[in-house]
Amino acid sequence: MAATIKHITKGAIVVMVLCLCSCTKYNYINGGTANGIHDCTMWEYFHTNSYDWDSTVVMIEHAGLKSLFDGTGEYKQITFFGLTSNSILRYMLENNYERVTDIPVGKCQDIIQKLVAPKRIMLNDVPRGNRIQSGGGIESAFVEYDGLVFDCIRGSLFLWTQRMAYNDIEDTGEIALYIASRNQDGTRNERVASTDIQTTNGVVHSLNYDFRFRNF
Repeated sequence: MAATIKHITKGAIVVMVLCLCSCTKYNYINGGTANGIHDCTMWEYFHTNSYDWDSTVVMIEHAGLKSLFDGTGEYKQITFFGLTSNSILRYMLENNYERVTDIPVGKCQDIIQKLVAPKRIMLNDVPRGNRIQSGGGIESAFVEYDGLVFDCIRGSLFLWTQRMAYNDIEDTGEIALYIASRNQDGTRNERVASTDIQTTNGVVHSLNYDFRFRNF
């Protein structure tokens, strides 16, 4: 019976990941504000969208970091580069975890704190920039151009924006926000899916559904 339940649980996670991926368009990139301004705390906002944030909420509670998001902690204003439920479920599959609470507390704390800056950062605060590999090989070092470096609660991030093309005309489309970890070498660039989700105690920039823990 225990083995059957285990297989059912893993099967359910697989189905959830597949459903989330199949229901998204362009990996959930819209290049703009998702749902605008919310007259509530970030923690309360997460509960208005269980589709994206239910596993995130569980991870935050499991890590003992709820006060960071409900406005009662040390930092009264934060920016969260939000990893969504789909990224968490993928990580669980890759590591044979059945529940979010099976992920070690230390790992949950580490990834969340690396994605939280203790101040408000809006899209317009981030200048144009780029991060490209200096050589042609996959082991080549990345070079940062312009942009900004922000210290997070743990580690730091390099942030930059680019204006995308529209109808094949350069620099006429939406402004895209990118982040990259400075905590280890060789990590890939991550494009933010939806920016400037404002709450009373901070800003959420929602990461793509294909965000991978190992890049941070």
